[in-house]
Amino acid sequence: MVIQTSIDIEHEIQKILAEYMTAYCRPLPANFATPCILVTKVGGSDTDTIDTQEVVLDSRAPRESQAVDLLNKAVGILRQIAKEGTTPVRHVRVTSSGSWGVDPVRSDLAMCSARLSVTAHLETKTI
Repeated sequence: MVIQTSIDIEHEIQKILAEYMTAYCRPLPANFATPCILVTKVGGSDTDTIDTQEVVLDSRAPRESQAVDLLNKAVGILRQIAKEGTTPVRHVRVTSSGSWGVDPVRSDLAMCSARLSVTAHLETKTI
């Protein structure tokens, strides 16, 4: 049987970003390197063969300016990759960005976050 399923959006985004920066999916390793981005899927919906996945990017760095800069670069990279059409990711829209503060686990790190709405094609699988 041939079916269509959602792609693993967390790992797809992590793979894209890993070419340019340190990027993780959950769970964040105990000894993670900084600066880094954590990619977390937090929801989504689908219409026909298109998914709209909700993803949060958490940027961690020693200083707030570094965390904000890394987050902005990550969003820019994803937007460019979507324009190029070289991955299943087809459109990236920021729905909330710029929130920042101290990492709740490591108070020595600044953290800022953005929520993205990422449009991606479903993938076809034979089961």
